[in-house]
Amino acid sequence: MMGRVIKDYFAAFRWENFKEKVAHFAYLIVYFFTVLPVVAGFFETWKSALVYVLMMIPIIHILNSGSLHIMKMPKMMYMVPLTNDMKKEYIVKSAVFRICFCSLLGIICTLPLVFIGICRVITYVVIAYDYVTFALLLCGMNERYGIEQRDAWQETKSDCRGLIQGLNIFLTVISLFGIACMLCWDGGMVNVYANLLFIIPAILFQLPLTVKHMKYWNTAVDKALSYERSFDK
Repeated sequence: MMGRVIKDYFAAFRWENFKEKVAHFAYLIVYFFTVLPVVAGFFETWKSALVYVLMMIPIIHILNSGSLHIMKMPKMMYMVPLTNDMKKEYIVKSAVFRICFCSLLGIICTLPLVFIGICRVITYVVIAYDYVTFALLLCGMNERYGIEQRDAWQETKSDCRGLIQGLNIFLTVISLFGIACMLCWDGGMVNVYANLLFIIPAILFQLPLTVKHMKYWNTAVDKALSYERSFDK
């Protein structure tokens, strides 16, 4: 099963899928690799450019993966005679693989910053945590809403889920961007108080929001088990 999961993950990066969302991908590339770094001054020195590029590559990949890898199975797998347990195993393993792969990419890309002395180990731990959180929110629970009629209470719960996810994503992105800025401006965040600026919010806000959002995991998986819900536009 895991072999099929890995094969399907990389198969989703075919040109046909990119072509459907060309405006989305073009915006990500143009904004994150031209507009934002130029305005923020990340390309003024080679060290700041290195910090920015190494930290942004995983973010771009997570954003792309979150768009390309919706929590569902390939259409054909809904048609073949698989039990619900087998379908659920595929969906869960697909989500876990996406989260792990995207998180690992961020961990590997930013590791050189520690070796060259730009990033302290404690800062690197915060960066790794942010990538795991970001991947979890965008690649692990990005199911589509179904076609079933929902009452007012269900609508309210869906709005709360979106609010929790959106706020957590916002805090995570601000944390990563803030760390990138301070690594460039402070020469490596050698001040322990600078690190606390990102450690404390991660513990007090990001972690509780992530735990709260994980309560919807079973709901996301259950929706993905249904062909009608997964492919409803």
